[in-house]
Amino acid sequence: MLARLGLCLGLLTAACSSQPELGRWAGPSASVGARTEAWSFADRKGRILISPHYRIHTTIEEEDVLEMLPDVMEGAYQMYREVVPQVPVSQRPLECFIFHWRSEWDSWTQKYAGSDAKTYLQIRSGGYTILDRSVAYYIGRQGTFSVVAHEGWHQFAGRHFKGRLPPFLEEGMACLFETITWKDRLPRWNLSINAPRAQTLRKAMDGNLLFPLEQLCSMHAGDIVGESSEKIDTFYAQSWAFARFLWEGENGRYRPAMQRWLTDTANGTVWDPTRSHARSYAPWLRRAVGPMIEHYLEMDLAEVDRRFQGFMRKVAYEELPAHWRM
Repeated sequence: MLARLGLCLGLLTAACSSQPELGRWAGPSASVGARTEAWSFADRKGRILISPHYRIHTTIEEEDVLEMLPDVMEGAYQMYREVVPQVPVSQRPLECFIFHWRSEWDSWTQKYAGSDAKTYLQIRSGGYTILDRSVAYYIGRQGTFSVVAHEGWHQFAGRHFKGRLPPFLEEGMACLFETITWKDRLPRWNLSINAPRAQTLRKAMDGNLLFPLEQLCSMHAGDIVGESSEKIDTFYAQSWAFARFLWEGENGRYRPAMQRWLTDTANGTVWDPTRSHARSYAPWLRRAVGPMIEHYLEMDLAEVDRRFQGFMRKVAYEELPAHWRM
């Protein structure tokens, strides 16, 4: 689930130009050239955009957005595979539903989301994923692309992971794929950069609003969906920061452990003393997450928290200007 941010770029001085560049940009080398089929929902005419890994059902009418959407989804899929390269993948296309209007999204959610509809309808701006099917609506070109790339990670995990990640980590991973830029009309990702999340992290640190790691790692999006925007944004920003910490903290020290954790979860062999994360359909237990972190990072949670706090300070205070310079 993604709660989109509505943050504006503040006054970041010209001194920022001396900051080192973050990460690297990557993406597809050519357009996928998707084909289309007719589709409709509730008497609203739309179409299905068909690419190698996706069937995108949409009522969006803007031709440039329709042209770009399959490249965004396929490019994001390529990035998911880069993060977990050893996970076997299905050849069956993933289904996306991207509506032009919020009212269409509401109608779809009420009709197909079952008992979860009440929770999803509280989302103020964004999308959600049920199993391996994502549902979003149009919030402007770049906002929509960010949402569908975020939800695409949930789809990818929902389809290919036999086990389940702790919810905060799955949300943090999804946030890694939100920042998209364009070169020669092709999408590009940089897993190190997410300006709105970094800005929110700075605000939370300045306001002493951060969740302790012990609390953060036991949370899921449903815990905060009805809370203030401030709490929602802080949850996502910290979850993103923890995923980045695992991906590149201390010069990539934790990346092998992260990828082992992801691969074990995908294989259904994740280390978990409660055995609640080995199957995606089993209820997860909050008390399992701390010990899982300690096992994969090979240090106690207090030490992980200390190092994570240092990483967040680096992101919020040292790196922040570089996030806005894309």
